[in-house]
Amino acid sequence: MKTQQVRRRAKTPSALQRGAALIVMLALVGIVAVALVLKVGYAAGDRTGRDTKTALALGQARDALIARAAMDVNRPGSLPCPDLATNIAGVNVPNDGIADLFTGVECPAYVGRLPWRTLGLPDLRDGSGERLWYALSRDFRDKNAVSIPLNSDTPGTLSVTGSVPASNVIAIVFAPGEPVGAQFRDTANENAVGNYLEGVNASGGTAFSNAPVSDTFNDRLLVISSDDLMPAVERRVAREAKICLDAFSKQAGANNRYPWAASVADPTYSDASGTTFGRIPLTLINTSADLSSPGLNWPADPINPAIRCFDTAIGTWWLAWRELLFYQVSNAYEPGLGPPGACPANCLTVNGVGSVTAVVIVAGRTISAGPDQTLRPTQKFDPTMYLETDPVSGINNAAGVGTFVRAPITPIGGARFNDKLECLQLTLTWPCGS
Repeated sequence: MKTQQVRRRAKTPSALQRGAALIVMLALVGIVAVALVLKVGYAAGDRTGRDTKTALALGQARDALIARAAMDVNRPGSLPCPDLATNIAGVNVPNDGIADLFTGVECPAYVGRLPWRTLGLPDLRDGSGERLWYALSRDFRDKNAVSIPLNSDTPGTLSVTGSVPASNVIAIVFAPGEPVGAQFRDTANENAVGNYLEGVNASGGTAFSNAPVSDTFNDRLLVISSDDLMPAVERRVAREAKICLDAFSKQAGANNRYPWAASVADPTYSDASGTTFGRIPLTLINTSADLSSPGLNWPADPINPAIRCFDTAIGTWWLAWRELLFYQVSNAYEPGLGPPGACPANCLTVNGVGSVTAVVIVAGRTISAGPDQTLRPTQKFDPTMYLETDPVSGINNAAGVGTFVRAPITPIGGARFNDKLECLQLTLTWPCGS
């Protein structure tokens, strides 16, 4: 009995060791598992951080491009050339953040790096540390002496296929991501598009692709369409027209009144006595006569004093926009002698407030239903080809009867509305022009 007891006692330390080893092994497995979970978590967090940085950089670039288009003095809506051209005698230094200068009337390239310095941006980088790239629709290039007018109806010529297709695209901002495939990035290859963008995106054409991330594609795209860019540009044009009309009324001899409008049926844009609704006039002969101020003309443009308001010189903005600009002066402030009349009795009504002395409206791009505004080129005399009825209030800006609406753009589909209206000489208690 004693021997058996000894033997049982002899087995006990071995069992304890095996149990301890099992505990240690389980602990190690647990530690490894936790480490793996933490590693995966850190990797996911790192990816999220990189994706967030990329999204912020793309958004900042997009906003700067839209602001740049709206602020251009001579060609509202235009954008700078990409930064890509080869250094020639110190001109167009590649990858310096400055938009390339024109070769004749063309950008040296329409796909290149984002000109971040020209846009007043910091040196934007995506989540992989790469600078952003940029594609531009040719008709939106920042050059005054071009035959194609730039306005609401100018289509973007770029397109995107893939997971998020798009057409009528004006510009695209790219985050190139890390190198994939055979891409090689060093100083000697830093301006080769194919080392940063993949597939059709590197072809230099007008068609681009937005596909899921893979081993051979990791471009991230942010598209700027006409609907993204033009509302800001149209609002700027409306406000500049408002500023010029106000400047006219403050001239000596204008008696704080506004000019007659040009009939929508008049291709010469001449002011017509008794015409209160139409387009902004080029000539002011009848206005100056009815004000007894011979020779009264448009004043210097407050935004660009080198030219007159609504100047027709080559490269000035009004030539491209005058067909899309509509205007009405109230009876109280139409050309005449003596002080203006009283508001609201003989003034215009906007959004139910009848204290507006005049309005200026910029038409948005064509809407193909109710009526079909794509007929504009052949029906320029018809205001309904340009201005719409607000689906909420039911007010029709094209009627020209003295009652107008200033409303948000309605979404694509169903009833559409995209007029941009500004009030003149409004009451201080109602900021219609804000």
